[in-house]
Amino acid sequence: MFKNIAKILSSHIIVKSLGLVNVGIVLIFISVTDFGDYSYLILLLHMVAVIIDPFLSSYLVDFKTFNYKRYNFGILFLSIILSPVFYFSIKQLRPELTLELFLLFSLTFILSTGLKSFLNVKERYLQYGLVDVCRQLSVFLSTIVFFYVLENRNYIQLLELNYLIAFITIIMLFLFLIKREEIQFDYSLPTLKKLIFESKFFILYVAIIPFISFIDSFFVEKHLSKEDLGLYSFSLKIYNVSLMLVVPIFTVLNIKQIEVAKEKNYYSFFKKNIKKTIFFATVLLGISIIANWIITAYLFTNYKESFIDTIILLFAAYISYISMPFSFLLAYRKYKWLLTLAVIAILINVFVNYFFIAKYGTIIAAISTFLAQTIINLGAAVLSYYLIDDEKEK
Repeated sequence: MFKNIAKILSSHIIVKSLGLVNVGIVLIFISVTDFGDYSYLILLLHMVAVIIDPFLSSYLVDFKTFNYKRYNFGILFLSIILSPVFYFSIKQLRPELTLELFLLFSLTFILSTGLKSFLNVKERYLQYGLVDVCRQLSVFLSTIVFFYVLENRNYIQLLELNYLIAFITIIMLFLFLIKREEIQFDYSLPTLKKLIFESKFFILYVAIIPFISFIDSFFVEKHLSKEDLGLYSFSLKIYNVSLMLVVPIFTVLNIKQIEVAKEKNYYSFFKKNIKKTIFFATVLLGISIIANWIITAYLFTNYKESFIDTIILLFAAYISYISMPFSFLLAYRKYKWLLTLAVIAILINVFVNYFFIAKYGTIIAAISTFLAQTIINLGAAVLSYYLIDDEKEK
């Protein structure tokens, strides 16, 4: 397991490093307020996860549980037919969004996420990491060309160029990494209906999760200033970097936890890993806090007011790292409990932001994220401990 995590982590470090340098370049050429608009638009575009991650995540569990032989890319059809609704929803919030940008981003996201899901179930983790590296490298290089060669400053046109190059890159990887005999394209109604109805609670749960970060930024954008949006967007960037180990760990754990569930071995796994997990998460939290202080005090001093917000978000990441290895509700297919936690979290998130953000500012957005992530992640771990009826050793 740790070997596979290391494979994804090595590529993920490259991806996050490229992402950080890319953001650094953007920060040089655009103002704090423009950076807020740029980041908010990217956040909205990433909400496309709502129409693809639920289906792919559900199919991943089914694929490993029932030992399917060929990966069915026909499930991507569900995301494609839902994309027009998604486009018009974002357009209402950000009228400057162009159809070209939406198509380039959503197609890149759908294809790359589908490709990574395929590589995940096949446990081809080096190639899994290669997809993210190539995608982020294409964004980074196109950003350099945009600012230093084309000498443009329009962030909409920047994103269009970023995802045009990324889309071409993903198409090439798709053709290079997949063999025809490994996949199928079954988008028949019975197949899609079976996927949706047997995992409907899980699909709803995964669809809700991306709204957590969006809700915070939505209330900041609506009730506070453009500068506040830029500052909070900066905090979210650091927070996302602090979560860089979540993807490699969760990707491998998804498969490992299903195997543990098949063997009814949850409590042995828990006792073996709990102390190591707490130590690892605590060390990572300390490093993240020190890094945040260095970044805001010496590198990007315009964003020093974001320091406290970022610290709160880093503690949300800490909860994620402690809880994630022991959140087995997915592996044991206890989807109703996952959905219940997500609904409670999002209601509290909306409540806290709606009543307090206008008075107390961006710190409320950070606190609401901390509360929501604690309910979802720590709640799932606690429920796993008390709900799973395996060989519990008294």
